[in-house]
Amino acid sequence: MPHENNHHHRSSAKAANKGFKSRHATKGAIKAANKGKVGRGASQTSAAVASAQKRTDRRNAAKIEQKKKRADLLTATRLFSGNNAPPKVVAVVPLCPDVDPIDTMKHIFNALEVDLPADIDSGAPVILPLTNFKQRLLLVPVPRTVPQLIPYIQIADFMLPVMSADVEVDAIGDLAMSTIKSIGVPNILGGVVEHLEKGTDAKHRHAIVKSLQSFLLAHFPLCDGRVYNFKDVDGLAVKDGIPSARLEANAFSRHASSSLPKGSVWRDHHSYIVSEGVEFVNTQDDNGVLKVTGFVRGSKLNANRLISIPGFGEFQIQKITTCPVEHKDEIIPPAVLQIPNTDQQDSLVSFNTPDPLDAEQTWPTEEEIAEADARVAALQHRRLQLGEDYKEDDEMDLENAAVAPQPIAAAAVGAPAQRRTVRAPKGTHPYQAAWIVDSDSGEEEDSDDNDESDDVMDDDDAISKSMADSSADEEEEEEYEEVELEARKNDFDANFNAADDARQYKSYLEAKKKAEEDLQFPDEMDTPRDIPARLRFSKYRGLKSFRTSPWDPYENLPIDYAKIFQFENFKKTKTRTIKEIEESDEGIDVGRRVIVWIEGVPQRVLDTLSCQKPFVVYALMPHENKITLSSIAVRRVDDSKVVIKSKDPMILFVGFRRFLINPIYSADSRSGTNNVHRFERYFHPGQNVIASFYGPVGFENEPVLLFRPNEIGPPTLIAAGTLVAPTPTRIIAKRILLTGHPFKIHKRTAVVRYMFFNPQDVEYFKPVQLTTKHGRVGHIKESLGTHGYMKCIFDEQLGASDTVCLALYKRVYPKWTTVLWRESEHINFGRGDWGLHLFNWGIPFAINIIALAQGTFGPEGAWCGLPDSLWAFNGLIISIGLGITAVCYALIFLKISRIIKASNEAKTSEIGLHSLTQKSTNITDRTKNNLILLDCGVQPLESKLQQTAYNLPKYVVVFIIQWIPYATYAILMNFGKEYFELDLFTVILVNSGGIWNAMVYRKLILKEMKKPAVQNGQM
Repeated sequence: MPHENNHHHRSSAKAANKGFKSRHATKGAIKAANKGKVGRGASQTSAAVASAQKRTDRRNAAKIEQKKKRADLLTATRLFSGNNAPPKVVAVVPLCPDVDPIDTMKHIFNALEVDLPADIDSGAPVILPLTNFKQRLLLVPVPRTVPQLIPYIQIADFMLPVMSADVEVDAIGDLAMSTIKSIGVPNILGGVVEHLEKGTDAKHRHAIVKSLQSFLLAHFPLCDGRVYNFKDVDGLAVKDGIPSARLEANAFSRHASSSLPKGSVWRDHHSYIVSEGVEFVNTQDDNGVLKVTGFVRGSKLNANRLISIPGFGEFQIQKITTCPVEHKDEIIPPAVLQIPNTDQQDSLVSFNTPDPLDAEQTWPTEEEIAEADARVAALQHRRLQLGEDYKEDDEMDLENAAVAPQPIAAAAVGAPAQRRTVRAPKGTHPYQAAWIVDSDSGEEEDSDDNDESDDVMDDDDAISKSMADSSADEEEEEEYEEVELEARKNDFDANFNAADDARQYKSYLEAKKKAEEDLQFPDEMDTPRDIPARLRFSKYRGLKSFRTSPWDPYENLPIDYAKIFQFENFKKTKTRTIKEIEESDEGIDVGRRVIVWIEGVPQRVLDTLSCQKPFVVYALMPHENKITLSSIAVRRVDDSKVVIKSKDPMILFVGFRRFLINPIYSADSRSGTNNVHRFERYFHPGQNVIASFYGPVGFENEPVLLFRPNEIGPPTLIAAGTLVAPTPTRIIAKRILLTGHPFKIHKRTAVVRYMFFNPQDVEYFKPVQLTTKHGRVGHIKESLGTHGYMKCIFDEQLGASDTVCLALYKRVYPKWTTVLWRESEHINFGRGDWGLHLFNWGIPFAINIIALAQGTFGPEGAWCGLPDSLWAFNGLIISIGLGITAVCYALIFLKISRIIKASNEAKTSEIGLHSLTQKSTNITDRTKNNLILLDCGVQPLESKLQQTAYNLPKYVVVFIIQWIPYATYAILMNFGKEYFELDLFTVILVNSGGIWNAMVYRKLILKEMKKPAVQNGQM
């Protein structure tokens, strides 16, 4: 038995049991870790066997992926192989002013010893056969100007920049490269150097080539940097720094045949055709069926999709057929490959037609009447509880009436002072109690929550009671009593001088305009004095937080929003649409040569066709013709200080479509829970903005270019970016800042003026939060006087130089002004055109200046006392001028005729893209089915040239009629013969030459006005 006093101490070395590790052990944790995955169960294999299985699976997956890549590579290689395969499109881009892409193309043909096409001088794309590699290249000369080069680059598989060894890349070339980078750079086959023979020696030429290689690699890092020279120079060889043109051309052809185009995502998901021939069948007065022949590129061509013709809109496909083929002296007629399914064909409807009676108010139901009665009863009950007497009619009259400030001031000053009681300690003087209340109220109202008490009671009463309650907690034993206080008299206007205040306000505005505050607060606005601010800014609202304050996106929408479409989930729709296109087996395979019959095409499309410019049609993805609130993320790329304002007209290049829009800009802010974004009045240089406009849907991140239209000259590139997802619920809030000046400052309170000019406006905007330029936050406490002065309280003390701001917001919308845009056609007669005109006007001008300098030709004319010895010289001048004019205009006329003849010769070639073109022409001639064969716009070009040729001699005739009598008169006077009738006739004709020119010009203008307009079409 143990002893009673026996005890033991608690062991300090006792080890505690290990705690339960609940991480990933509870059911909830395990479910969260698995995230719905179902396990395969316990594995019966060992770790080595499992590792071997994983290794085998990885090898099999790698083999499958390798086979897939080999199959894709083989398919892409076979796509361009063969005599009947589509050619690779190579854009020959000149970057320097002294190089010509047509000369470069001629050098390539000569270096490969291939016969030159007949229409290579016309600037049309030509086919370069690579016989050794069984491929073909479509060489397309590209203009240097922007935006003319954009359609060429969009269809190009490869690009061949041409540079000069004598002249550097100028500003136009730099702009061209920047534009190409913005829309997507095709594969670079290397560069071409021209005028290499102008180098001084071999060392200098090698340095030039290395410099051009560095230039290429700097701008296009993915290219190999090879620079070719396709021109042999007599007397210069490899030792002189001039490589062999044949070897260079063979290396270029080998590189071009082995290279595959990388393409672009947005283009490869669309099917498109680079036309080889165009036929038009008249079916109606203005519309008809356009037959476009060419190879299918991009993705499969489906007859159910819509076809987009740049500049003219969307059209439906009538059918897709094969091309006629000659086999054993027989012509196989075209066979129908696909006819659209009427149930699956995309509709041409691009926007909704709103019903004006859709939102009409019907007769209320019994449930709605009961709800309205309940709301009225609840409102009356609340009014009785608050003890407020609402006079709605009086308030409405007060808001809508323009009340003069002087009567309001007189009534306020003459009103009797009201008395009120305040709970205060015993012995407190009423004057002292009033000051205690005021000082405590400034400390108590630190938060904006106390503003809610303004709807129930006065600020001073509420703060006095709150101060009394806090004092009771600190001094529980002290007794209180009700002290009767006389309300403070509203005598702020007693010493108010209106003239002095107006003078100070004027000087304040002048100083404000001179300061650079517009850069810091571009949304500042002066409060008008002639109209109440509550009426002027009645459509604006205040937001406590610009990022998180709620704003209903479907509130007070304009009628234009009833026309547009909105996706329930744009991302899922985009993913599903692209997946269906990639997995669909319906349609014409890529690389097949077909004829697409497009119905409903206007005949004015033919006027835009030109053999110098490829004609391309694109197939749209589903829903891409629907109009929505489109958004593009753009950045200013120009270095100019041009002012770009919201709603200014801009030319938009988005993918292969072009529009004339009036966008509104907003901040590119991706944060915020209310989807509210600040409206930008101006698009400043170097700024990133979101431009919103009513436009069609785009599923891919298509490249975007913004151009500013100019009255004279081509459009100017302003911005570049990409297309973002359409967001009709995006709220673009226009902000205005009403500013005020702190007049008196006492700790955290301040008297602010010049923000409002009547007490009703102060009370109306009282719930809105105030901010300052130095970061202070506050709110309006009460109004002082009748001239808009107000007492405000802030979180910290203000500085004397600070400015008080009140931010108001209003939602803005773009205008429904989007129209299709297409480039104006200009006739280019070649480089000699300017020389002929300069010679025509320069030579007579120089002769007259010489005669004037010698004193033999004066302003008084031949009938004002000139000596007889000068008659011959004066007549000689006129005769020489007449001769030079006739010769120059004859040369221009011959040149135009030569161009017309070249166009007629190229009429049967259809750009020379395929050998079957002439056969198809014969088929058309044999069938006699009233088809109009238009080969790359030869007929419209011919008509324009002929019209110019017919009109030009009219001015020549007028010029000769004007001056031939004077020349005749001068010659006769030289022989001593003078006739009064001839004098009178000469004076009349010479002085009425301008009238004859005006008559001819007027006749031509009237003729043009009678023609149908083919400018920008309405979308």
